[in-house]
Amino acid sequence: MSHPYLPRGVVLALLFLLLSWQPAAAETIRLNGTGCGVTLMKPLIASFQKSHPEITFDVQKSVGSAASLKAIAKGALDVAVPGRELKPQEKVAGVAWYEYGRTPYAVVTHRGTKLDNVTTGQLAAMYFGTHGQWADGDFVRVVLRPKEDIDTAVLRSLSPEMDRAVTAAHARPDMLMGITDQETFDHLKKTAGTISFIPLIMPLSEPGTVNVARLNGVEPTLSNLSTGKYGYAKKIFLVTRKNPSPGVKAFVQFLDSKKARAMAQKHGLLPAAGK
Repeated sequence: MSHPYLPRGVVLALLFLLLSWQPAAAETIRLNGTGCGVTLMKPLIASFQKSHPEITFDVQKSVGSAASLKAIAKGALDVAVPGRELKPQEKVAGVAWYEYGRTPYAVVTHRGTKLDNVTTGQLAAMYFGTHGQWADGDFVRVVLRPKEDIDTAVLRSLSPEMDRAVTAAHARPDMLMGITDQETFDHLKKTAGTISFIPLIMPLSEPGTVNVARLNGVEPTLSNLSTGKYGYAKKIFLVTRKNPSPGVKAFVQFLDSKKARAMAQKHGLLPAAGK
């Protein structure tokens, strides 16, 4: 029987739409990786979910680049965000990856330390322990990264003197250690006199909580990185399965959109050219 106020054809069309409509499939995307990569993804995930409320994310505490790559190869993750190039043994069948962008490394101190600029020589002295106090009398507390981390390798590359200083620092007793980007950042926020070399994404995630210094007179900005004026950066990669789920495919498409790229720049990432 037709509705008294609607033509029969309209009623049938509405009934067809009602019966054929299905809500978008719910999906949970498991994501992890290097600490600064996970930190970067959080605001991007929040923006993506505004238009895809049916998709949720499982983002645990950062497990690091190596562990996230092992997890995605085993099917335990849907998206990995490592902070380095994939090694040959990590380029397994069924996995796809590309460079998402770069974030500058920055010399960062506790916010109570008013360090505006530091030279490579001064930084090396802090790691050697020969420059052991700040101008206010507080002790210099270097926060190290694990010996095998890409962060440590880049720090060593600053100069031959810095390379020797890092080796000396790792041999010193009772040094602070940040296993992940987040642990290092937490030390810098909580412990007076601390200094470390971390991705810019971390201090930008919580503005005002730490002090960012120039290195050899150059600010660690995206502009200086893009022009080559500042040359120390961490690469961030996106890794998925070659045949991702609809939700993962939609998320990766969003990450490559102009809106997401602009957000990534605001949070400290210089998107890779051509993406």
